[in-house]
Amino acid sequence: MKLILALAFIIFLVGLVIRGKSWFSGGVGSQTIDTSIIQRFSLALKSVFGTLFSSKVINALTTFLTDIVLQKRLFQKSIGRWTAHMLIFTGFLLLLVTHGLGEGVSNALFSDYYATLQPYLSLRNVFALMVLVGLGIAIYRRVSDKPKRVQSYTSDWLAIGFVGAIIITGILLESSKISSYSYYQGMVEEYGDVSDEQEALALETYWASEHGLISENVTKPYNQELVEEGRAVSENSCIECHSPTSGAFVSFSLAKVIGPLVSKGDKFLYVVHLLTCFGFLAWLPFSKMFHIVSVPVSLLINGVRGFKQPVEASEASLNRQMIGLSACTHCGSCSELCSSLMFYESFQNDFILPSEKVQLLKKVAEGETIPTDTKEHLQKGLYICTSCDRCSTICPSGINLRELFITARYSLLAEGKPETALLSHFSFPLALAQNFVDDHLKALKKVEEQFKKLFQKLSDLSKLTISRPGGLDNTSFQSCYTCQRCTNICPVVRLYDDPQETLGMLPHQIIFSLGVGKTELAAGSQMIWSCSTCYLCQEHCPNKVELTDIFYSLKNSAIKKIDTGGDK
Repeated sequence: MKLILALAFIIFLVGLVIRGKSWFSGGVGSQTIDTSIIQRFSLALKSVFGTLFSSKVINALTTFLTDIVLQKRLFQKSIGRWTAHMLIFTGFLLLLVTHGLGEGVSNALFSDYYATLQPYLSLRNVFALMVLVGLGIAIYRRVSDKPKRVQSYTSDWLAIGFVGAIIITGILLESSKISSYSYYQGMVEEYGDVSDEQEALALETYWASEHGLISENVTKPYNQELVEEGRAVSENSCIECHSPTSGAFVSFSLAKVIGPLVSKGDKFLYVVHLLTCFGFLAWLPFSKMFHIVSVPVSLLINGVRGFKQPVEASEASLNRQMIGLSACTHCGSCSELCSSLMFYESFQNDFILPSEKVQLLKKVAEGETIPTDTKEHLQKGLYICTSCDRCSTICPSGINLRELFITARYSLLAEGKPETALLSHFSFPLALAQNFVDDHLKALKKVEEQFKKLFQKLSDLSKLTISRPGGLDNTSFQSCYTCQRCTNICPVVRLYDDPQETLGMLPHQIIFSLGVGKTELAAGSQMIWSCSTCYLCQEHCPNKVELTDIFYSLKNSAIKKIDTGGDK
């Protein structure tokens, strides 16, 4: 077992090096910055020492207490989620201190420490129960919140399964030791002071009666005289290092129920439990569980630098980005409050949701090859984002998601074709934040060129004919009698001295063109992209024409036509 532990620890250390290297290499948009791993690592060290020896250390200490220890951000979001996290994290950590690292840590912290003495015997069960209750809440939430979360990955369930397996095998092992005759016999031979067979039988009877031992040598009903004699022997030989096993209330109760099944499996369960623990140790740096390291680092960076930073392409922003990506626990908090959630419900594109974008951006940041169709879906999801920053504000791991998404938006734009959603200024003002202006305008020009090639303008028509409109499910335009109230009330139209020249067609003209069957003409208007979706036109239409909804449909059909090169 020592060899396996050493191997697991070596794998763990190698994983730490690999993870550390990823923090200071790669990143979304890293191709625009020519720096080495050493330079980025040096910059990080400089920032750490600069914080330690400045007034910012107070911010770091405050963040450590409020955001890391007390998990303030998570508490503000959801008391239930905070409860689950604190139960799992605190219970598991205390188990390590009072049991898992017994010889190296617990003995140093507690002078009277011994695993089978009180209060450690009972506390071990309390801490294990805390973890199991926390896992139960996490599993319930992951299943019940599935529609909002979109999906749970194998890694999510594996993390829950690993932690649960460690706790459950530990409880079963303790139950087995309580009922195991071979374990009892080994304990008596090594530590007991039994002078003859009578005392041995008495002690065995007492342990069977009071401590859950299963022995073929004694049967119920137990001889009470032997029980009392055995109690005296136990007080002389065992009490210094063994409290009553009933103190381990979970394991003791379980031993009463399944003792006959596990009493002879203590050695097997010992191996299984240790292999599970060692496997978890080796797996940790390569899994989402590494967030127990990266989340505190991410939160400390926010506490020192301030959370809202301008979007910038620099070594520091790349380091922060990579740490943030590794800190994501795929909890789904960002997706539940996403302003674009309604678009996901309409388009069923997983990458509209922040939690799903992050999972794929991890691969993009690490330089993995992404299939073209997957990348296109990601790009659409990035452009539907409104940059409202609600996801960043709510993220319990402190990830600056807005900065990540804006950087990814224009990084992917440089690699492939311009996204047709550029035609709409839906997320334009908030997303740019005075960054990437040139990139945005170049891409916008390319899309506009495609748009002009595929769609007819009103000024290009030499004559107007009437036909049946196609491609629209919403037929409320048939009620229009061209009163022009929609155009008169439109705030976008009022922005321009010559709105028809700028917008191509005015709202009432678009509806009229649909009425005479010119769907392609309506879809070619700049007006549908300039629409601010304020719904004033739709609310004030006397005939209940659903203009804004129709504009959405026209935009979707236009994007589809551009994406297919005009084939549909």
